[in-house]
Amino acid sequence: MLYHLTVSYNIQQVRGLFNLRAGARSPGIPRTSHPFFGTVKETSQSFCSWPKKKLFSLAYHAPPVTSHPAKSATRVTPEDWTKYMRFVRRACRAPTPVQGDVWLRLILHMLPVNSRFAYKQLTDPEAITCVYGCGNVETEHHAFHTCNEVFPTWQFHARAWRWFGVHFDWATISNIDSFNVSPTCAANKPALFKLWTLLTASVLHTIWTQHNAIKYDDKTPWPQRVWEETTFIGWMAAVRRWLRFQDPTDALRINVLAQLAKPKRQRPYNTLWLKYPKCLILEFSAPTP
Repeated sequence: MLYHLTVSYNIQQVRGLFNLRAGARSPGIPRTSHPFFGTVKETSQSFCSWPKKKLFSLAYHAPPVTSHPAKSATRVTPEDWTKYMRFVRRACRAPTPVQGDVWLRLILHMLPVNSRFAYKQLTDPEAITCVYGCGNVETEHHAFHTCNEVFPTWQFHARAWRWFGVHFDWATISNIDSFNVSPTCAANKPALFKLWTLLTASVLHTIWTQHNAIKYDDKTPWPQRVWEETTFIGWMAAVRRWLRFQDPTDALRINVLAQLAKPKRQRPYNTLWLKYPKCLILEFSAPTP
């Protein structure tokens, strides 16, 4: 702490401001008492005089009482948790930062869903219920997956991905290392995982922003068709952004484009692709005069 105070003293040019040489007193500068005092052996002492034992006790961190958010049946050691979190962070870099941040916070159980506000029930009995008014307790699982307002959106995208053997179940979304594809698509798993990551992050971010709009801004819930089109357009925007960052000759980029052409023929996406034929155009169009 003394080091940082000394650096601040020099960096902020306090000495130059008051025309003081190094090591000199500071006459004319009003002195104040130390703001941090504590009792040590029945004597009031300033912070800079406290013994190390007292400082250690203040900085003590109690052992955790809950399990690590990365802990699972297949990840039991701290090394496994570290490896998994490294994988999660790497996966969350593909979407936009705000989309990846929502997914990362969801995996770490950091998002303030209503079930965390149980202490408000004395004054608001419905404080922990879903914002859509279904009456269920709003856990992360409910808010992002099982609620009747959002689950049809996952089903909509899942129908287009059935050919790949890809699922949008909660176990895979909350444990992304369990992502899998059908045996016939095993060679294309990295490309499919990239597309699945971009889509899932876009849907999760849309769910969370819509949740907050209803809770805090009194917005009206979307019709199902709006959910489908908004998440599809958001996914395409995330894909375009990712493609622009890649080398055109990169093998993964080429495979992603090849795999992306297959869902176009699937019924859930075919109509939207016809409605938005330019959703994957990477070139910026010149503004019309």
